[in-house]
Order: sequence, then structure tokens, then C-alpha cells
Amino acid sequence: MMGGAALSCLSVLALLAASPARASTITFNFGAITANGQTSVITGVLGANAQSFTQSGQTIGADAYCCATGSTATGAYVTQKAGSFASGEAGLGVSTNSTGSDPQWEIQKGSYLLLDQRALTGGYAISSLSIGSVQTNEGGTINVYGGTFSTSSLDLSKLTLLDTVTNPPGGVVQTFTSLPSDPFFVITDTTGNILVEQAVLTDPVATPEPASLMLLGVGLAGLGLIRRRAV
Repeated sequence: MMGGAALSCLSVLALLAASPARASTITFNFGAITANGQTSVITGVLGANAQSFTQSGQTIGADAYCCATGSTATGAYVTQKAGSFASGEAGLGVSTNSTGSDPQWEIQKGSYLLLDQRALTGGYAISSLSIGSVQTNEGGTINVYGGTFSTSSLDLSKLTLLDTVTNPPGGVVQTFTSLPSDPFFVITDTTGNILVEQAVLTDPVATPEPASLMLLGVGLAGLGLIRRRAV
């Protein structure tokens, strides 16, 4: 029969072993993920204003804007072009009306797609974005947005450039990494039309806290002492 010290040590070890493990990455392929609880991918217009996409319990919001007057773009429609990430031609776009102002359901010149990561939990954040359908002589920009969120308008004076999308030199799909932890990213087209294909979330890998490591050491030492006494 084990003594109280042995049981205490084993309890500590069991608690440490039972700590839930979390996946370090979650991938959103926007051409093949359901939106707003739909049971199948919708090709074309999903609806005006904010849409939400959920994968592995994490949610990214999307909103669309176009037709700037001065430094303000007004609310538009988020569109979803169905397909696989490998195709380079699937993902999120923008439409100025409910029937699709761009026949390819993509982000057109002068339109803006905002990704909202405020609903992410557990340390997850967007660590990389893949922009697709970047044909020769097409391009755009990835920006952070430092303004107040609104589904009806976007303050373009609050955009800060992160990176540019260009072909050449880049390919049809271009991935951008090491993104900051800002709540909003805004992708806009400058020439032609492009798509937001994929977002990858990264969760800081869970490592034992110093206190947990100390408890583990004490527990192992206690078991070793008990074993020596029992011999």
C-alpha cells in the first residue's frame, strides 16, 4: 500500500500529464470552409457586411468595403469563391452588389477585405496569410487597420502598409508570414483582382511553467526517496 507522500507525488504527476494539449496551428482555407453555420460552401455572394468563419473552435471575421469617397470606403459584400487551396483560385473577395460586381468573386481594384481576429482565443493569432489568383501584372497590398471597426465604413487613413503583393516577381499564390498581432488586417487590390486564400493561426506552444517544473521535480524526488526506503 502506498503512503500519503507517494499518493501526493503521483497526483502531481497525473495533473501535469493530464494538461490538455493544443494544436500549435489551425489552417483556414477560405474556399472550402463553411461560413455562418452553412452546411456547404456557397459560391458567390455570402451577404453584406461581416461574415464569420470557424475552424477547430476558432473564428475569423471578414468584412468588405469599396467605392472610397475621400478617405472613407463604404460597406460592401463579402464573397466566397469555392475550391481548394491548391488551385490558387479559391477564397474570399469583394462585391459591390448582391449579384457579384466581379464575375470571378475576387477583390477588385479599389475594394478592401478586412479580416477580424478579435474573436480568437487561447493565444491564437493569424501568423500567415496566403493571397491567391495573382496573375501576371496583378498585385495588391496587405495592411493593418488602426481605426475603429465598423461594418458600414472603413477609414483608409488608418491603414498601415505591411507588405505588397506583386507578380512578377511573386507567383499566383503568395504567402506572407511573421505578421503582427493587430486585430485587423486589410487586403486591397491595386491592379487586376486577387483573393484571400488562406490564413494560418499559430498558438504559442504550451511549455510547463516554472512552478509546474518545480512540482514535477519535487514529485520525482519524493518517489525516488520512497523507493529507496522500500528497498
